[in-house]
Amino acid sequence: MVRKALILAVLLAFGAGLFGCSSREDIHAERMAKQAEIETEDDAKCQAGAAPGSDAYNACRQGLANQRAKKAEITYQKRRSFDRVLGGLDDL
Repeated sequence: MVRKALILAVLLAFGAGLFGCSSREDIHAERMAKQAEIETEDDAKCQAGAAPGSDAYNACRQGLANQRAKKAEITYQKRRSFDRVLGGLDDL
């Protein structure tokens, strides 16, 4: 009886995991939508100070991209350090 309950619990957990997964296309579409949203926000911020295509506008867009890249690198390093503390990345 306990064995059947355990098997049923494992199957239900596995089945729930399968239905919760996103397809690669869904993940890609989400990333593209987020990227488009970021670009729209950057465009609006930079247009407030300069005309599109001008040197000031291009410098603004590049500056925002650089800030985002720095933030992503810091986040990556924090996650990596956290994983090391937990022992997940001992060999790196």
